[in-house]
Amino acid sequence: MTSEQLNGWLTLGANVGVIAGLILVAVQINQNTQITQAQIANDYYLADMQLELAMMGENPAESLAKAVYTPDELTELDRVVLDRYFNYGLVQLGRLRKMDELGLAPEGWEDRIAYLEWHLGNEVGRRWWATSRQTYSDDFRRKVDAIMARSIRDANRFLLDGLGSEPADATVD
Repeated sequence: MTSEQLNGWLTLGANVGVIAGLILVAVQINQNTQITQAQIANDYYLADMQLELAMMGENPAESLAKAVYTPDELTELDRVVLDRYFNYGLVQLGRLRKMDELGLAPEGWEDRIAYLEWHLGNEVGRRWWATSRQTYSDDFRRKVDAIMARSIRDANRFLLDGLGSEPADATVD
């Protein structure tokens, strides 16, 4: 093999190496772009969740207790707090769904949707869902409706009463 042939092969190899390097750089830029998009989406949901928490105020448990035990005594402030509490649960699920779409949620968001059985597990929560459900996709509505249809009507009260001396009777819708 002459030095010209060897030089030609080395030049070809170097050019292939440069092209392979450029392809790897393009792949890395694409990955970084996807990671940045996921981080921005995640930050959006986290900021939304922080806003929901701030709007719930210092003691959202008081409003939830009223929703569970004395829903007829809800004040306007309680309704605002509960609206943010119920919405918070759906924002959490929206975040998980988005992270799942991006391939970053290890278990997938649908595994956590049953959480709404507790989150909306009182008459006030059910009314909130009935009023708010039209703002969600058909697929999401069907999933939540299925959870709510099979859940205990007053899941919160049933669980909380179970912490006392006499557990409540569970009734399914």
